[in-house]
Amino acid sequence: METFKVGLIIIAAALSACAGAAALKAAGGTSYYYGQVSFFSPDGKLPYGKTDSAVKREVLESGARIIETVTQPGSGHSMRPKEYVTELKRLKKTLVYSASDAGGTFTGTLTFKDRELKAWTYDIKLKTGGEIKGFGALSADGIKTEKQLSGPGRPMLIKEDLKTVPDREYKMRANEMRPPGGAE
Repeated sequence: METFKVGLIIIAAALSACAGAAALKAAGGTSYYYGQVSFFSPDGKLPYGKTDSAVKREVLESGARIIETVTQPGSGHSMRPKEYVTELKRLKKTLVYSASDAGGTFTGTLTFKDRELKAWTYDIKLKTGGEIKGFGALSADGIKTEKQLSGPGRPMLIKEDLKTVPDREYKMRANEMRPPGGAE
């Protein structure tokens, strides 16, 4: 069960990082999100678990490059939080962005449906051989996504509900994921 939980957190981090790309600002800047990533059986009927996710997204080069840092709780109460860094790069002048993470756990693309970058689809390949297909949308409330994970391992439906938050709340939420003093 512990291996499954760690695997879910890694997948959640990769997916959360991809999710934040939807709120691009043409001029650049930094945005913050906080919310839940929930895991279900492929048909969505059986819940597998959930985790918190705090996301910092930096838009660089007028939106041509995005760096996202995702912070999620460690695999145990006394474990340090996990941080994952994802980079999105626009492919030429299209609405397609390549996506990869610093840990090399996935590669693929996000394809936006509109110039405002408010709706998109995922085409992600995992290093373990699985793939993630799905969609996401940005509204005034934040980001919502729905993705299907298939391939080796346990197939599942993954839903994200990330709210836009001020940087102060992002920092507070990420700090809350740290273990109690002396436990690290």
